Amino acid sequence: MPSSTASRAGLAGAGLALLLALALTGCGDDSPPRPPGPLADALSEIGGGGEHGSLGVGWSEPERARQAGVPTRVIARALAPNAESVVERRAALRRRFGVDPLSAQRLVSVGGSYAFGLRLDGVDGTGLREALVRAGGHAKNGDGVELIDVGPYAQVPEPLLDAGVFGLGARDAFGPSSTVLAISATSRAALLGRGDRLIEQPVYRAAADCLGDVVAARMIPDKLLISTEVGVELVGMGIAQGREVLCVLGGTEDREREVAANLRVSLAPSARDPRTGAAIAAEVRAPDVETSSYEGVEVVRATVTPVGGTPRGFFFSTIGRGSLVQMLSGQ
Repeated sequence: MPSSTASRAGLAGAGLALLLALALTGCGDDSPPRPPGPLADALSEIGGGGEHGSLGVGWSEPERARQAGVPTRVIARALAPNAESVVERRAALRRRFGVDPLSAQRLVSVGGSYAFGLRLDGVDGTGLREALVRAGGHAKNGDGVELIDVGPYAQVPEPLLDAGVFGLGARDAFGPSSTVLAISATSRAALLGRGDRLIEQPVYRAAADCLGDVVAARMIPDKLLISTEVGVELVGMGIAQGREVLCVLGGTEDREREVAANLRVSLAPSARDPRTGAAIAAEVRAPDVETSSYEGVEVVRATVTPVGGTPRGFFFSTIGRGSLVQMLSGQ
């Protein structure tokens, strides 16, 4: 009967519309939500995650960083020692191998208190690859990239050592759109995105959300923060236009309140660096400390404004001199 047919057609149309709506909104998708932005994009391409994954990350987009007024030395510092030397020795690398780190679309490092590996996206590493092979590197195919092993674990190959690079280069990878320099096969695999991705872990999603629209960032797991545990899971810091950000993630609610209180004291206008004694107000001002929660991860977020408006990598520098641990612990 016409009316019954029309009714059935209407129900079918409604059902199809519902299915399309579910598909478009992602309902029924078990994958975790991901914060927007290029930092989260980078974390989605780094392996080494999983339930027990714990890996430090350095990241920057050099062109965006320069537009935000971030000096080259601060971009380098975000990547951690070893990877930092690749940026610092960019003139020698460009002259010898045609590799310019600051021409990269994105720089990503993995490690802890120092870098275990660095990936340069959008950099043609042909000249460097040829030099490493001439220096005794053994090449093999690795799922669309060429893997090159040069010498034992953590040994710096002579071509890179002569250019002034520290730590990296024993295990490398060269593809059509990226170049990887690493200490080990494990760190190389992480930079190639092998295994579970870091973005799958709530604490890394919370870090990307907390840091927001930064142009350079560094993350260090608590247990790799100068071999000292401060009762949290991860510390992240980043630089955005006109401000610097510190994020302390994980731990209990009580620990979150303690860290927030300690940072308010440590960043106060009258405070001094616990290691050097230098006045904090000489480097940054207008501190703002707040607490929140992201997917069950406790978050403390501190923002400061660089004196003079030029980012200096204030929070990056507190790692190397050991001040950050004392600031978080209130010592």
